[in-house]
Amino acid sequence: MTRTPTLLPATLLTTLLALSLTSGCGSSGSKAQSRMTVPQGDEAVVTSTGLPYRPTAPVYPVDPPAGFRPELNPPAPLSSVPGVQPTTLLLASPLRPYREPKATNDWVTAAKGWRGTPFREGGADRQGADSAGYVVQLHKEVSTSALAKTPSELWTSGKPVGIAAFEPGDIVFFGDLNSLSPIHVGIYVGDRSFTHSSVGTGVSFASLDDTYWKPRFLGARRPQR
Repeated sequence: MTRTPTLLPATLLTTLLALSLTSGCGSSGSKAQSRMTVPQGDEAVVTSTGLPYRPTAPVYPVDPPAGFRPELNPPAPLSSVPGVQPTTLLLASPLRPYREPKATNDWVTAAKGWRGTPFREGGADRQGADSAGYVVQLHKEVSTSALAKTPSELWTSGKPVGIAAFEPGDIVFFGDLNSLSPIHVGIYVGDRSFTHSSVGTGVSFASLDDTYWKPRFLGARRPQR
């Protein structure tokens, strides 16, 4: 007797096929998830393969230079090196770069004799001098002229001089960026340089083209002789 095969309904076949696909995807997703599992730890790093990696040296976003070896321990301080006495460099603000003038004249020579004198408000000697006190004393040494003692008095008592006609010994004036009143003075020595006493450097040389002094420059006056 011949047995006729049983045919499953189309809806049942569709259901079985969907269950099979769902089971396969779930298995694959579980495997992918297991590959991405990273043990917890502060030093654990996940690589592009999803595997944990714990480096023994610092990890850099780019390759370090050839021959570079990271120092696992910081270097010892200089104080621990026999025979080495470290010194501390004290900086005062504002500190402008030192500029040696190229000009050679009596004003430059006299100003170099004052170099190293500290700034002192109201001072007018080598123990300490402010800008006006220094200008008055340097003029006494070089030109034997007696000048007024404040920036505003020096400004009103001198003869205005254009920058193209500057001569060594002319007094240059500076203000702050928000005022036209002179609050700082120096003496022009040639080569677009001047000597002055400032809070940051004491007596020194500077350039009229310096990025700090140029926007603060107000003009120059020639003392009446």
